[in-house]
Amino acid sequence: MHSVFRAGFAAQWGAGAWPAAPLIVHGGAAAVLCGLTSDVLPPFAYGVFALAVCGALIVLPLLGDFGPLLRADAAAEWVEALPVTRTELRLARTMLVLFALAVLSLAALVPAAWFAPVHGLGPRLGFVAAGLAQSLFLAAILLGIQSILGERAEALLVLLQTVLVVGVVLGFAVGLRFVPRMIHLTSPVDAGLGWLPPAWFATSIAPAGVDLPALWRAAPWLAGLAALLVLAIAPLPRAPRARTSGGWIALLLSPLRALATRVWVRRAERPAFDLVFDALPLEREFVVRTYPMIGIPLAFLIAGSRGEAGAMREGLLAVLLFTPAAYLPILLVHVPATASHEARWILETSPLPRGAHDRGAIKAVALRFLLPLYALLFVLAWSQASFAFALRLSLPAALVSLILLRTLYGKFVHEPPLSVAPDAIEAQLDWTGVLAGLGVGLTLVAILAANFVTTVAVGLAVTAALIVVERALDAGAAKAA
Repeated sequence: MHSVFRAGFAAQWGAGAWPAAPLIVHGGAAAVLCGLTSDVLPPFAYGVFALAVCGALIVLPLLGDFGPLLRADAAAEWVEALPVTRTELRLARTMLVLFALAVLSLAALVPAAWFAPVHGLGPRLGFVAAGLAQSLFLAAILLGIQSILGERAEALLVLLQTVLVVGVVLGFAVGLRFVPRMIHLTSPVDAGLGWLPPAWFATSIAPAGVDLPALWRAAPWLAGLAALLVLAIAPLPRAPRARTSGGWIALLLSPLRALATRVWVRRAERPAFDLVFDALPLEREFVVRTYPMIGIPLAFLIAGSRGEAGAMREGLLAVLLFTPAAYLPILLVHVPATASHEARWILETSPLPRGAHDRGAIKAVALRFLLPLYALLFVLAWSQASFAFALRLSLPAALVSLILLRTLYGKFVHEPPLSVAPDAIEAQLDWTGVLAGLGVGLTLVAILAANFVTTVAVGLAVTAALIVVERALDAGAAKAA
């Protein structure tokens, strides 16, 4: 078992492949939020708040980059042929899961325990232990969902990840407003918190003088032991199989795809266009890493639109329409990601130039991802404001995103599409400045559009001008190649 664990550890964590970015982000987020609330909340209320933050931060990577830890090994048949028993394999696998959970959880739990409003080392260590038990519990729930639902759980997990992204962003944006309401919380029965897992594990930090039933005092440790048992014996779901079609969205887009291949996609661009359009949405790692990002602008819309009406609501909607392009770098950097990266020779040995592949991929991303996104945003803007508002701003916003897609593609995509293993994708630690710059710039564009594109006629004129710009960029790229 020891050798199997070492081999798995080397594959996941060896050669310095530690998840530095998630650890830094988790530690920083927990330090900021917990540091701001430690002087305001009593111990139990602080525990609920801090463990809710830590729980959300641990579930996000378990749904994304670390999701394979809760699924069967793709090489399970080969590994089982080695001179080890199934029990040893499962114990080694469980140890790997526990190690990953501990590393990811401690990044947030250590600063949360540091700011905890308690005295002495013992209560802080107890809080960290309860946080680790909560991480076990959450991982066991995710494993149970996947074991029961199988491949049907994929859409549910992506939706859950999107909801968590919305929740995390809302927590940073407006969550601190609700902290004063938590001051009087002293036990899980207050305010009906008995259903909330962070309230169970926060009893570990409740003062001894608080009257709590013995069952609530033992809840963190009982839940942690039950979760450990689930992680050790529950059947691991199979790795998702490749789907044969892109689902109902691809079916709805098929007429537009046929039109695009006639009037927009050049012959030399067609192979890469078809490859990216058909195959990229089938890549699970691409889906779980990019789709939930739409939750970020939605969260800001929710945070800012409460009780607002008229011009203020339209201004927020304008920001929502223009700012999704700020997350294009996250989408673009995963365009080369694929579980079938060994087949990259097909593109590398193609007689077509690399520029043709890039232009085809750009158009496929625009049609397959930007178009459905802006169709959804158009409906949202229509429902929240008016059809005229949606028409005059959605079209210019979509074209601005398309132009930025062309501009940013070469800066963030350095390999052919669908040619690199997902775990080999470069993680840029300096993206904060890029994303912030795009966000600020697009917000200014949204404000200008909301103030000056005030009629449908003006919106259509701006749309026509942007179409001319896009076509000129397309022709220039094709000529340069």
